[in-house]
Order: sequence, then C-alpha cells, then structure tokens
Amino acid sequence: MLIDVHAHIDVKEFDRDRDAILSDCDIIVVNAGVDLNTDLESVRLSRRYNNVIPAVGFHPEFIEKVDSEIENVLRLIDDVPIISEVGLDYFWIKDETLRRRQREVLAKFMSLAETQGKPLVIHSRGGLREIIDMVSSYKTRFAIHGYEGSVRDALKIVDLGGFLSFPPIILRDKGRLNVVFNLPEDSILTETDSPFMGPDRTRNVPCNVNLTLRKIAEVKRIEKEELEKKIESNFKRLLGPYSSLVGANLTKR
Repeated sequence: MLIDVHAHIDVKEFDRDRDAILSDCDIIVVNAGVDLNTDLESVRLSRRYNNVIPAVGFHPEFIEKVDSEIENVLRLIDDVPIISEVGLDYFWIKDETLRRRQREVLAKFMSLAETQGKPLVIHSRGGLREIIDMVSSYKTRFAIHGYEGSVRDALKIVDLGGFLSFPPIILRDKGRLNVVFNLPEDSILTETDSPFMGPDRTRNVPCNVNLTLRKIAEVKRIEKEELEKKIESNFKRLLGPYSSLVGANLTKR
C-alpha cells in the first residue's frame, strides 16, 4: 500500500476529478488542513473517502488570522488522529513578533499532541532549528514534511525519534537525495503535498508517491516493493495507537 502522509486534496485544483484521483492506486492519503475552513473540509473528505485520513492544524503562513480561529481548530483535534499542518515558516513571515506567535501556536499543538497521544506532521521553512529544540521538550511522535534541511539536522530528527517525509520533487532535487542517502530506512516517509512539490511544474497528485518510492529505492539500493512495505510500517509507527485503523474512516461518527 502506498502512503501519502501529507496532501491537500481539498483544494479547487481537484474539484473536477477528485474521485478519480483518489481511486487511481492503492493509497492512503493524509489530507492536511491549513486553517479552520480547510480543517473542516478535511474531516468532510474523510467521511466520503475511506482512504483519506483527516489531519487538522493551522499553517504558520496564516499566523496573522490565527487568534480568530485557533480555539475552534484546537477543538477539532479531538475528532482526528493526526495534527497537521502546523509548524514554523520564516520564508514568508519576516516580522519577529509574528514569528514568536508562530512558536507559541506550535507549542499549543505540541502540548495537545502529547496529551492526546497524537502525531504531528510539521511544516518547516526556515525555522527547523527552533522546531528541533521545541519538539525535544515534548513526548510525541512527529514527522517533518517536505524535508529540505541538511543531513546533520536530519540525523538530529532521527535521534529524537522523528520521521522525515519526501515528496516527488525529490526527482529534481539533489540536496534531498543526499539526505535520503544518509538516512536509515526506518525514518523515511513519503508524501506529495499535492497539488504542490511534484516531479515537474504540473499539478501533483497522490499516486505520484510511486515516483518517490522508485527514486528512493534506487538511492538506497533496495527493491521498491521492500521500501513500500517499510514506509507503510513507518507510517503505522507514526500513528501509534491509531495504526490498526489505517485505511478506515478515522473520524468520530
């Protein structure tokens, strides 16, 4: 079974063919909300598609509107197995006051993840060192999505028990390939970040996980089928107590 640990299939780019996209291969897709409206849509999609796992969070890029939505977002976490998309983004957010607010919000999510025993799939763009420092203070399972950092920081994440997730953009990114080469297979996950971060400039789709698997298997010099099983096992470890429900509708009814 293929695993897409981070995607945005709720967006308008999939309105015309969402059914076909989600039935094109044997895959589990974690759909990550980025604000209250998309969090609610993520939950709705999981009720319609049995291979969609809902994740809710608040993207750090939208930190300026967080105060009007955060309490409702935090309440939604009771109904889902994964917290995402959360994290730090210093690429788009330059103001230090807003960056500090990002860290405060991320701490709320990390605390809730620890309390509820739920994993975090974390966005990191420019704030990786702070994320590493923060997550080391909590007992929680986590993955860094779309990892773009150094080998050294990647190995720090592994030492903390974390996972690193790679999208199909890896086919055209030698830096990410070098990170993969240096990682233990037990720490690797696959994603697409659909419709973004594809193998080319066109719309990315969940089944492009196949392309990522093939490339990583080539770099690690193992069979693609073996790697696929390993990543499914890694994903179940990330889910922890929710692992037996992979492939099912994981929201409360």
